[in-house]
Amino acid sequence: MQIYNPSDEFFKEFLKPYYVITKDGQYLFASRQKGRRPDRVFYMVPPGYRLGKGQRYFDVEIGKNLFEIAEKYLRKADKIIQEGVQGENGYKVGIKVVTSIENPHSAYISWMGKLMIFPPENIGISCINYIIPEGLPEEFIQEVKEFWDYNNEPLTLFDFTEIDKDIRKVLNLNIDYFGGAFKKPNLTMVWNKAEEEGLISYHAGCCNGRILKGLSGTGKTTLTVGENIEQDDALVGMPIYENGKITKIKLIGLEAGSFAKSEGLNEKSPEWKGLMKSREGAIVLALNIDCEGVKYVEKRIKGYDVIVPVAVGKIGSLKCNCYEESKTTNGRFIFKFSDLNKNWGKREKYLEAEGLSFRRFDILEPIIRVTDANMAVALDSACESVITSAIEGRVVGQRVRVYSATDFMAREQAEQAFLKLKAYEDLGLGLDGKLVFFVVNTGYVGEHDLNGNATGKGEKIKVEDSKKLIYLVEKRKIRRWLRHPAFGYLIPHPKELEEKHGMKNFGKRFNLLRYYSPEEIIAFIKRDIEERTEFLRNLFAGQRKEKELKDVINVWQRCKIPTEDEIIEFYEEYG
Repeated sequence: MQIYNPSDEFFKEFLKPYYVITKDGQYLFASRQKGRRPDRVFYMVPPGYRLGKGQRYFDVEIGKNLFEIAEKYLRKADKIIQEGVQGENGYKVGIKVVTSIENPHSAYISWMGKLMIFPPENIGISCINYIIPEGLPEEFIQEVKEFWDYNNEPLTLFDFTEIDKDIRKVLNLNIDYFGGAFKKPNLTMVWNKAEEEGLISYHAGCCNGRILKGLSGTGKTTLTVGENIEQDDALVGMPIYENGKITKIKLIGLEAGSFAKSEGLNEKSPEWKGLMKSREGAIVLALNIDCEGVKYVEKRIKGYDVIVPVAVGKIGSLKCNCYEESKTTNGRFIFKFSDLNKNWGKREKYLEAEGLSFRRFDILEPIIRVTDANMAVALDSACESVITSAIEGRVVGQRVRVYSATDFMAREQAEQAFLKLKAYEDLGLGLDGKLVFFVVNTGYVGEHDLNGNATGKGEKIKVEDSKKLIYLVEKRKIRRWLRHPAFGYLIPHPKELEEKHGMKNFGKRFNLLRYYSPEEIIAFIKRDIEERTEFLRNLFAGQRKEKELKDVINVWQRCKIPTEDEIIEFYEEYG
């Protein structure tokens, strides 16, 4: 059986044994894997092509043989073939996805994918994704073992050896999580193509000319979703040059829908409207979320062991604050951007503000504005957060830094960092520049000590705090700024936030002297300087643009360590 670009009605009927319909009309599925597996991603590349830090090469001869066996299996397997487009007007990439449905449950991946990509057009196919969620049968595994010791572990293997022909492929074996099998691999290929053509890749949300980059769980979607949402995860920026200088950057979204996280949602959450569009007849697909009157049960269907939601009473609503049945906080749901933004995709977008969403728990202010291009690239190249359950293979709660909030890259990071440096310098990040660059902290102030242990006395930075601060900074509403005594970036003056913008007790809530001694604050500053510098040195070491990024790598070393008296003076002015 081979099904080409099936309809929603096909999926509703074909997948009936694997979902329940909630009280609010969402189609609820389950998967065995609860998150992506970046620890099982590898790349085949042509001679001379250089991967970046943390990206792993795979033997081309072994990989080509593995692809050949997988394609042989797919020729005989029941499958869904989807052709479509990744990208809005301005940058469209033809994509083909072949998904084995020998285990019929796997068709849920294709249904979710249908909502995420654009309909097919008369353009060539540049990116091909082969998905075999059930893994290879034993007879095919034995063939593989003739040249490689493989036991059907989860594997994502990219083949970029034909990029000179504009062909990129990926093979996903034994991966049944939509984000790991469909969404992430497709974006990796499309971003790689765009970067090769001189564009900037953004793992970011977008609305009103502002992009917000951040790792999973840092609030990127929450702070972007609304009536003006354009994208919540994936874009490219097309630099517009005049006489060799970047004068503006056109923003182009890559997806048609949001793969939003359900953890902690309630009626006040901006994503709630997307989740509840099902009440109005829109198709909303949900994955691994607890639900009233539903249990997750392991069953054997059509010869395959699967986890499915099963009614144990009257089916009610999704429970986004409960994780007992799903056993994960990484519940997800998909809704189309056009269901929220009626003008979605109808006008061109240009970059006016660029933000990073960090999740820190100690000394980082709720928002900062960066006016130094080197510092902006340094921060972007080492996005800071704590790991959530969204990514398997890493410890939850681990403090991490990641280049540009993405593990989707397949090239030297310095290449994109150098292009961003040019963009920031050409556009200008100063108060009178064309581009506003900021960092928002969506965690706490004062909650962790220097060792990462909870103090129990920190101040939570609420969503409403972050939303208002982002609005004030990106719309250039702030008139009074404080310059950080060590790092030199700008901080909105709390007195203006309180007196002019209605942010009551802001200075008191986020004054670091309430949570740390001056000596402790200085220790945090020294740690940040040391860790950030070490990360950048290791990240760019040996890469072709390392020398050109010298000032970026050393930007933190040039910061002055304040005295205890200077810390006290600064935070007395803070409020």
